[in-house]
Order: sequence, then C-alpha cells, then structure tokens
Amino acid sequence: MSAIISTNEFQAVVFAAGKGSRFPEILEGRPKCLLPIGSYPLIWYPLKLLQRHGFQDVIIIVLEHEKFEIQQKIEKHPLKLKIEYFSLSGDSDVGTADALRQISDRIKTDVVLLSCDTLVDFSLYPALKQFREQNASLVGLLVQSEISNVVVPGPKMKYKSDQDLFGICPESSRLVFMGSVSDFENDFQIPGHLLRQNGEIDIRSGLLDAHVYIVKKWIVDYLELNANFSTLKGELLPFIVKKQLSSFSHPQGLSEKPISEINVDVKGKHILEFAPESSLDTKIQDSSIFNKVASTLNDVIRCYAVVTPPKSFGIRINTLPSFCYANQQIYNIFPALTELPVTALVATNCVVKSNQIASTAIGDQSVISEKTSINASTIGANCVISPKVRLTNCTLMDHVIVEENVTLENCIVCEKSIIKSNSLLRNSLIGSNYTVPVNTKKDNVHLSNSAGFMEI
Repeated sequence: MSAIISTNEFQAVVFAAGKGSRFPEILEGRPKCLLPIGSYPLIWYPLKLLQRHGFQDVIIIVLEHEKFEIQQKIEKHPLKLKIEYFSLSGDSDVGTADALRQISDRIKTDVVLLSCDTLVDFSLYPALKQFREQNASLVGLLVQSEISNVVVPGPKMKYKSDQDLFGICPESSRLVFMGSVSDFENDFQIPGHLLRQNGEIDIRSGLLDAHVYIVKKWIVDYLELNANFSTLKGELLPFIVKKQLSSFSHPQGLSEKPISEINVDVKGKHILEFAPESSLDTKIQDSSIFNKVASTLNDVIRCYAVVTPPKSFGIRINTLPSFCYANQQIYNIFPALTELPVTALVATNCVVKSNQIASTAIGDQSVISEKTSINASTIGANCVISPKVRLTNCTLMDHVIVEENVTLENCIVCEKSIIKSNSLLRNSLIGSNYTVPVNTKKDNVHLSNSAGFMEI
C-alpha cells in the first residue's frame, strides 16, 4: 500500500503548543509535549510515526518560550526529519485552528495534522489511501482502545473522560457527524439530506478521536480567511463535516441571499467556492441519477473516518490517567509504535549495576545501583537510584534521586525531586523539586512545593 500512496504529496504539521491544563500537577509549567513516555519525550512518537511513513519534513508549532527546550530534547533522540519550528506567543491561549491559520502561508499541498500527544500503532496508509481514492476533503483517524485498570497516583478522585459522538456510514465509511457528548443534553440532529443520501448511519460513542487528520489544502485556505474558528476538533472540522452536500444552487448573486443561509466567511465567499471540483467530479455528478433533492446539492465536500481494528493501540496523553496508562503499557507496545526493539527503551549511556531490572525504560546517563529491584517502571534521564531500592510500576522524570532503602509502588516522581532514605510511598504523586523527608511512610498523597498542589 505504501507503494501506491506517496507521502511526498503531503505536508505534515504537529501541534505542540498545548499547555496541558488537564494535568498541571505533573507539568507545573513545563511543556506537555516533553512528558516522558518510556525513555522518550511524548512528541517523539508522532514524529517517529511520520518518519516511518516516509515523511521527510515536518512543521512543529510550539510556544516561543518553550521552543529551545523542545528543540534540545528532540535533538537528543535524532530522527531523519527536517524540522521547521513555528513559534506562537505564550501570552494568549491559541487554539489549534488559530495556530494552523498562522502558518497557512507555509501550507502548499494537502496536509496531515497530528497532535503531539497522540500514540497510535496503526498505519496511516489506510487513511491516506481513503483520502486519495475518495478524493476526500477530510479523513480522520478514530481508535477503539480503552484505558483500563489504572490506579492513578495521588489522592483518590474521579477523573471524567470526554466522550465523542461520530456518525459513520458503515458501507462507505463516510463521516457525517462529529461532536462531543457534553454538547448535547438529550438529543442531537443530523441534517436530513445527509441521511437521505447515505442511508444507514451508525452513531458511535465508544471511539477516540486520535487527532490525526488528513485535509485538503482548500480547508486551510478557507480557515485563513475565516477567523471565527479557534479549534480544529471542536469547531472547524465539525463544520466541514456538516457542510457536506451543501446547497449551492445560486452561485451567482450571493449577496442577494441572507448570510445565515449561505454560511459566508469574512470575504463573502461561499465555502463551496473553496472546494474546487475536478472535471472528473463534474462528469460523475452530471451522469449520476439523483433524486429531486440530491440534484440541488453538491457532493464536493467529502469527509471519511478510518476506524482502527479493536486490538490496535491508540491513546491521547491529555489526562493523568492516560499518562499513567501509557507508561504502564509502553514496554509492551513500544515495538508496534516504533518498529524498534524494546532494548531501545534503555539508553546506551546509562549505568545499570543491578540484575533485577525487568520491563523498565531507563533514560540517558541514569545510574542504577546494585541490590536494586525495578519492575515495570520508567526512569528518566540523569537519575540516581541508590542500593536497596525497590520500584514497582513507577514513573520517575529527569534528575530524580532515590536514596537507600526506599520503596515506591505506583508512584510518579517529577523532575529534580529527592526521595530520602527509608521512605515508603504507595500510589503517590511527588511534584518537581520536592524533597521527601527521611522515613516518610505515606499512601495516596500528592506532595508538592506549588501552592496550588499541596498535600491533600
């Protein structure tokens, strides 16, 4: 399939300017895209995905004050990609559509859009193939995997997960509706012409939007001139999906029609003026037998969904449970995600003196002392693990020091923290630059220096 679809036809954009507002307790102002998943930063995985599919260039959208740190981190894990960074001011909260609008002059072809927090082991080729075969305006990747059996470190609390709704035609994979469950109290509406033209429609609520989209260049052109859209998933893309088979029976004299009827942008152009029809499209349209309603509609906007198989892995790292789950699973899914062996999760320049290490990722220049037992854990870069330490199902970020006779079970320890000797912590979250005193014995706590994240 890769021989049929050339990724040289597409540009790639990775959004990495998100502030991670859903889990400030582990970020504390640091870039979300640099959260450790195994021994690699989060953003490395979508970049690796692009490289695996033959992309050679990528634009990464970052916040200006985070650019240098992100660039340094990526350079420590070299990829065969030419990376262009585009910086946004951190003064305001810029949505993904706003960010894409700012780089619209750099988009010359159809484009693949990815979030920096997406981990999928599914090939992009079926989506690229669907895009080309159907001459689609938009193809979105939806995954079926679920987060399960996760005990989140810290005080016990309920984490609410966002649930999406998708309307998909089972025969054609046409995407005719997308929205969030939270946006609808009791019911929702699908335009009648979409129902009439597509017949059976499955309404799916158990799918995760992977935030991987393939879009036509004209959508970027349309966005450039329409400042009303701030986000892709929440605003622009649902609008594009809704405008399929839009009525455009009066291409001349648009000014005579009310704005509310024709959905013009700020330049007074109908959306269909941005979606050019090829001569082949026109011939197919003219030769097809439509009913009376369909003859007044234009099938030039076509949206599709590709749903991954049930056993594939897909997740977005945008909550604390998803971060925990990804690190719990990374040793098992790493080869499928990256086409690399699990040995690549252990840095070649780390020092491991213990022979009791299992299913564990270890970052650059970390030192693991003798008589240490570590299982199913992630150890960041420049960490020091002293003798007689036992770690089970833990995530330690960079520059963490664990002194002798410490036991940690299902804990997250953020950057530059110190766990003093003889401590026992279970199901706990330790903030950055925090020192846990000697002989601390605690369960289900959040220890932090930040005023907003003191122990509960």
